[in-house]
Amino acid sequence: MAIMFDIETTGLDPYQHQVVLIGFKKDGKIKQLKLWEMKDEAKMILEAINEIEKLDQFNDTIIGYNNLKFDIPFMLERLKILGKMKPEFWSITHNKKWFDLYQFLGNSFRALNLWLSRLGIKKKYPELDGRQMPEYFNNKDYKKIENHNIDDLNSSEELFLKLKKQFPDLLAFD
Repeated sequence: MAIMFDIETTGLDPYQHQVVLIGFKKDGKIKQLKLWEMKDEAKMILEAINEIEKLDQFNDTIIGYNNLKFDIPFMLERLKILGKMKPEFWSITHNKKWFDLYQFLGNSFRALNLWLSRLGIKKKYPELDGRQMPEYFNNKDYKKIENHNIDDLNSSEELFLKLKKQFPDLLAFD
């Protein structure tokens, strides 16, 4: 089963910024862990790690865009900064099946939106920009953060499905 995964942060530096939302999409249902509701960033990240640890390492594949080079390292570095990191948390990167769209598409530092436009995938909220997360968070525009994350989860899933259709042997996860 494919599980979409994406985080939203207030910036790119875990020493200066924080994780504000962690989203999952499984079986068509979206679950979002939100800092403004949980009030504890470490607790939110630990809950996300617990969700990942519960996934079946043989039958579930976690899919996202730049998860292994940004999302997971950012979350784990935040736990270290917050004094909650345990070395065993790194095991989620190698005892689970991950499919990182960014790596599959060549580590080219191109934004997800470029690939989406090339493949004709439209976002529901194209006006929402990930670079505006700090502004949205500071202004308490939480719905914008939620909608941006939902867009990322849905568009990553659609991108994955298009790639799977184009390369069925390469992406034999089901």
